[in-house]
Amino acid sequence: MKPAPTTIRTASGTARVLGPGAELPHAELIEWCVELGERRSGCRREFGETRAILKGGPLSRSGARRHGLRRASLGAPAPCAAEFLNLTWLRRRLFRAAEPLGAVTVTRLGVPRHELLVTREVRSALPFDRAAAAAAPDRRRTLFEELGREVGRMHALRFLHADLYPRNVLVTAPEAGVDPGHGRSLVWIDVWAGGPTAWRRGNLRRLEDDLGAWFGEAADWMTPADSEGLLTAYVRSRAANGRPVPDLSRLVGRIQRARRRELARFEREPRRLRGRPFPVAGWDPDVGRLARRTLRTPTA
Repeated sequence: MKPAPTTIRTASGTARVLGPGAELPHAELIEWCVELGERRSGCRREFGETRAILKGGPLSRSGARRHGLRRASLGAPAPCAAEFLNLTWLRRRLFRAAEPLGAVTVTRLGVPRHELLVTREVRSALPFDRAAAAAAPDRRRTLFEELGREVGRMHALRFLHADLYPRNVLVTAPEAGVDPGHGRSLVWIDVWAGGPTAWRRGNLRRLEDDLGAWFGEAADWMTPADSEGLLTAYVRSRAANGRPVPDLSRLVGRIQRARRRELARFEREPRRLRGRPFPVAGWDPDVGRLARRTLRTPTA
């Protein structure tokens, strides 16, 4: 069940507020939203004993027009509201995701103008690539296997991340109170572009595009063992959650095509590389070896 928005008239327009309770009053959220005069993702605020991350700001003219059309034609929320709903959806299904505290979309004449998302700060976290580079071999293997398991479970539930890059998967200490060998360490962020119905709601991306995006950026620093561990865990997780992969070779082929599309996006928009060198063109996992690993009974 989706959280119901509260609509409040303000001097800046109509504010649609999602989620906060007494801990974070609506008025304070709206004030923060309008105060953000420029997009400043990662801005921190404190209220009481809670440390929060603020993300958002004014939408550009083209962004306001685009999201206004998506809202009118598809019923799609603005990005910050979409991320609030997606994080809520993931947490209700026991994924470790950043805790959403509130979201605001300010509209004028039905067009979104300002937006804000507030999430609880994830303490002592590193992006996946930095955590993997610093990890011991056994820990590194565990991280890639967990990544495959959790993405496999997302896809079995038809949830599309749509922005699956190492910077959007945080690594923290394993869950408290869980056997250290089985506690999860990954926390999901930046899920605004996807969702449980994104593949039906006018989004041209498909589930394999998540892995195409991941390997588009990460294949350069992943070893063959990393790729095999991730994909083996992914296929097993899909099967365990009732949506098995019917043809492993076809899956790998679709991921390769999705990766080539990702590289084409880097060519069109070099800024997406964020200063990194252009990825290598080839990525060709051993499907036969992967199939043998997938069919092998996992060790307890």
